[in-house]
Amino acid sequence: MADVTHWIGPDAGVGVSQAVMVIQWPTQADAWAWGYRWQSSESKTGADMLAAFAAASNGAFVVTGLSSGFISNLQWQGNSFPGFNATTGAYLNYFVNNSQVSGNFNDGAAPTGTHVLPPLGSPYDEAGPGAWVSSNTGVLGRPLVDGSWDGYVYAAFGGPGPAQGVNAPAAIPEPGSIVLIAGASLILLRRKRVR
Repeated sequence: MADVTHWIGPDAGVGVSQAVMVIQWPTQADAWAWGYRWQSSESKTGADMLAAFAAASNGAFVVTGLSSGFISNLQWQGNSFPGFNATTGAYLNYFVNNSQVSGNFNDGAAPTGTHVLPPLGSPYDEAGPGAWVSSNTGVLGRPLVDGSWDGYVYAAFGGPGPAQGVNAPAAIPEPGSIVLIAGASLILLRRKRVR
């Protein structure tokens, strides 16, 4: 997580949990990684993380299927996922970095207690035990905890998780940053007109 440079949410510190979202777009060899932080006292799900990125992007990051919990498409900067391919069996797979509770296919409110399994660590840690695990719930039923990783990749069932994550080429700006950028742009335009 220390290698992720683009974060949304509060600054790191005491009482702040963090998770990473990794997306491997179908046309790219490398996956892109973004960080998500929230107050540890709050319960969050995989859906909350996606919704936070969509909100922070001011509409540039689009999630299809969020209300159902089963994501059918993600779109950002011209990248998108195709639908199910009946020939190859490929579809948008959802991976997490913790073991799954046998028989728990709940996709309502995030399960509590024994259903919240600790993260295995970074899926890219060669020393282990981190690994991508195919999620047996959708994003609504996936409880986030400090150290969670969520990954999205287009592959057939049982395929590998997202490739090695690299920092996304540009941060998804915080809504406040968008206002500051827009304000600075207006000031620059006004100065040019005055001269």
